[in-house]
Amino acid sequence: MTEVTRLARRYGFFQSVPFIEKLNRACPLARVNGEFSPERILQKAQQNAELLLSGSLIWECLACGLCRVVTKGNLDMSSFVREVRALAVARGFFPRETHGGMMLTMQKMGALRNSIQRVGLIEKPLRIRRGRGTYLYWAGGALFYDAAFPGLGIRASDSVRAAVLLLNKLGVEPVVPEPGWFSGHDLLWTGDLHGFHELARRNMEQIEGSGAQVVIVSSPEDYYTIGKSYTELFGNLTFRVIHISEFIAQHLSELSFRERRIRLTYQDPCRLGRGMGVYDPPRDILTAIPGVELVEMRDTKQYSQCCGTSCWTNCTRFSKLMQVNRLQEAVETQAAALVTACWECAIHFSCALRPEAWRQLDIELYDLTTLAASQLLE
Repeated sequence: MTEVTRLARRYGFFQSVPFIEKLNRACPLARVNGEFSPERILQKAQQNAELLLSGSLIWECLACGLCRVVTKGNLDMSSFVREVRALAVARGFFPRETHGGMMLTMQKMGALRNSIQRVGLIEKPLRIRRGRGTYLYWAGGALFYDAAFPGLGIRASDSVRAAVLLLNKLGVEPVVPEPGWFSGHDLLWTGDLHGFHELARRNMEQIEGSGAQVVIVSSPEDYYTIGKSYTELFGNLTFRVIHISEFIAQHLSELSFRERRIRLTYQDPCRLGRGMGVYDPPRDILTAIPGVELVEMRDTKQYSQCCGTSCWTNCTRFSKLMQVNRLQEAVETQAAALVTACWECAIHFSCALRPEAWRQLDIELYDLTTLAASQLLE
């Protein structure tokens, strides 16, 4: 039995056969790319593992987790793809990286202990702690996203400052690690296990050194990685991990918002929704703002469609088509803006809206945390 076959058995490939047609219809990528389907991955895993390792299918897969929903938990395609990618990399087969490999390179630099100072990221009157404290806020790669995509109008650093403002309003002065880095999500999911392990160990040293009992995270990828992947690597953590939307939602009775009459729809990020089961807190925050009308898209919550690419690899014309289709769903709700709690979703959708050909999709993009902070009453 090959390693690929063993993984196929472990992650439920043989129990998923009755769901094949449903899987093919549900897959976001298969909807726009006739040459891709979950069925093809299943077939190659069972018939020709060598071609699966050397081919493009495992890198094209979004690892969005929808297969697990469609098969009622019988098939974990995401975990299978993650582990097979590591096998492929060990054999010398690599993904096609986007943006000149810049995003993954920065994470690899983090594994080598090169870092960046967060100059000006958190400024007065925002209040944070240095060194040790009960709460730690993980800002992740916010500054790097701003530096890499200056022309998209998406500023992850604004979302970070908004998160700290909301925490301050709730009486929390979090430790914000400086310097900081990525969690290693993309290294893990592109098969760089050595880089991921090194970065994860460094981050754990930093978190545990702060004495934090609660780690609050904005990026869904970082939330999934620190909350789940670090647990798989290190065992039970000495701290609790929570997404910023969950923390805010738990304390909504302590916050007051100004009225804003607007119709909004919400994009469930894959790692936050299907990955961590967080669906209601972002919606609770939006509906707590007086005047907000929240309307759902056709595919929502556990059936939400991916933003089109992951781990900064394989961004193709099919990725853009998935993004445009999802934006069209948002437009069909007649919402004025699409809200998401994921910086990568915001970047990808903003990129899809840039070409003049798509300006017919008249919708704004809002970051959940930034929106909530902007409506706070003094």
